[in-house]
Amino acid sequence: MTKRKDQTPGYGKILDAWIPPDDAGEPVGCLATSFTFSPVFFEEECLGRFLQLGTNATEDGPAYLIEREEKLSQLECAAALVDQNHARGVRSLRWDLLSARVPRGILHSKVSLLLWSRCARLLVASSNLTEDGYRRNHEVFGALDYFKGSEASLAALDEIISFLADAVRYTDPATRSQSAAVRRWNAFLTRISKATRSWGIGNSQSTIAKLRAFAVVTGPERPDALRVLKSLWPENVPPDSAFVVSPFFDPPAATNAPARALWAMLKQRGSATVEFDVTAEDVPGKKAILLHAPQSLLAAQPASRGQTDTVMKRLVLEDARPLHAKSLWLQSDRVILSMIGSSNFTSAGLGIGKTQNLEANLAYAVSQQSKVAAKSLNDAWLPAEHIPDELEIRWMPCPDDGEDSATAGTVLLPPFFGEASFGRDEKQQAFVELTFNDAPPKAWAIFIEDEADPFFVEALWVSANRAASIRLQWDRERPPSGLSVSWKGSEGSAWWPVNVLTAASLPPPAELKDLPLEVLIEILTSAKPLHQALERWLRRQKESGTRDGGISLDPHKRVDTSSFLLQRTRRVSDALTGLRKKLEQPVVSEQAMEWRLRGPVGVLALAQAVSKEARSEQERCFLLTELCLELARVQPQVSPGGLSAAHIRKGLRELGREIRSTISADAMIGLPALAAYTEAAFEEIGQ
Repeated sequence: MTKRKDQTPGYGKILDAWIPPDDAGEPVGCLATSFTFSPVFFEEECLGRFLQLGTNATEDGPAYLIEREEKLSQLECAAALVDQNHARGVRSLRWDLLSARVPRGILHSKVSLLLWSRCARLLVASSNLTEDGYRRNHEVFGALDYFKGSEASLAALDEIISFLADAVRYTDPATRSQSAAVRRWNAFLTRISKATRSWGIGNSQSTIAKLRAFAVVTGPERPDALRVLKSLWPENVPPDSAFVVSPFFDPPAATNAPARALWAMLKQRGSATVEFDVTAEDVPGKKAILLHAPQSLLAAQPASRGQTDTVMKRLVLEDARPLHAKSLWLQSDRVILSMIGSSNFTSAGLGIGKTQNLEANLAYAVSQQSKVAAKSLNDAWLPAEHIPDELEIRWMPCPDDGEDSATAGTVLLPPFFGEASFGRDEKQQAFVELTFNDAPPKAWAIFIEDEADPFFVEALWVSANRAASIRLQWDRERPPSGLSVSWKGSEGSAWWPVNVLTAASLPPPAELKDLPLEVLIEILTSAKPLHQALERWLRRQKESGTRDGGISLDPHKRVDTSSFLLQRTRRVSDALTGLRKKLEQPVVSEQAMEWRLRGPVGVLALAQAVSKEARSEQERCFLLTELCLELARVQPQVSPGGLSAAHIRKGLRELGREIRSTISADAMIGLPALAAYTEAAFEEIGQ
């Protein structure tokens, strides 16, 4: 459970679960699903903790942007899959926002899958990725950690991975081909599956002497949650008691199918009880109480059986926090089976009937004889109290205001609009690529975020022969987070999220763009993190009003060129040594290697700064030769699940050859000693 004192057993802060455990290693990537969604909250709070950012978005300004850019750019994948009703908002394109467009029902699961180099964590919760979900509501969540020696269930993880692979297919109704963002999502699922094979245990053991965890997921072509729970019940005798916590139920006028199905799960002979723990409020001036539940819960009790009882209790909640937790508890005198997660006690939430939401839950099974484990489950159950007999019970179900169901009036993107991507061509010209499916709406127009003038309209698409894919040149500095789409009769606009084709397409923050050589030397010789190493320069820049902090880049203003090479070589040599040490650290992903080699403070950036600021062609060739030598001397270290030393060396060799190709022998005519040194250096490293 969330939202109670930290020291209370069974309670905690779900945001703390985004913080890596001790010895987790470097962050590799994360995926999350949600119904309602705040991109700002996800980016600053969840990803900030996952990445262990030391800066704050509201207080540290450029330093935060630099640290966020550096750490996000090295992840294999960071993505949120959000129901189409709420997949919108301005964000950094360093992480993907995918819109789940479920034809019937909604994407309602709240799953987060986090991977570090030595640990993986699965979070299954009732809480949406919003400020309310993580900080204000009464919510419930479960966490499974996978690492060497872990006893977490691999079967539960595999079921969630399969569920997430199915869920992401709803991002494009036509599914003609996978978008780049979907490929990143699926590749990351594959990596987690491979990485965790020796980090957990299977469910081959039949005993429930220890707590066992199972995944319970619902959706189209999947069994309903109650049927799954029935299959997981670990003994032949059915449960005799059930307990339910849910903020929402089926409409009062409907036959309560979930309650009827629950009664059918319980033993059919002898006594049986179903208890609903719900929120309530007193009726002013009356000896009455309003229960936030439908009276149909009572009507679902079997009339043909004796010794059955439906019990209504009032939840005791701290600080009048809204209830958003969803829990279902089954028990006998020998066994407990408790399910927590995203499923409300509704037909859609449990997957009963034609409308089946995409839901995800964790179920825990344990023997009643396992006192410690049974107590841990009891501690996570919200307290409830009996309703005095003298009080009249009145029924008033809570209206779902859109937190758990589709919001009325929301304009949804028609299936005609497929994927929107940002990229760059071979000439580094930026573009936005749009894909289209069949059956377009009439008179549609696309706008950049919330601007008034259209970016692309139906008439231009028709003139392009109704192409399935269109590339539109992008001349602005900042890539778009999304596009607004309207059409005849839309009565508003729908949001079309934009994702990148590759991370290399994204421009660096202005603070990291074309850094001068002196600044790169300062960064590479510093033991501090990048954002801290840049802080002094940024402060100088602000105080002096210049971008370079007073460093002259005009070659006509430089003096004493005869001694410059010797003077600067010492500083560059220190920078190259610092660069080599950084390159020898383990690399967890291709993206991390790309950042080190070709990022704004990487090897190529240093080579370009040397070429730009060298006072002579001879100096440029000498310093680049030294850089290539350092690349050849790198001895890569490796980490579990990271890139191999051979793979890293290959990338270093390729970049070394690229830099070598810019060194001209003609520049060293008249300098035989330098020419001989350069030739010997490249013979040494085989270039």
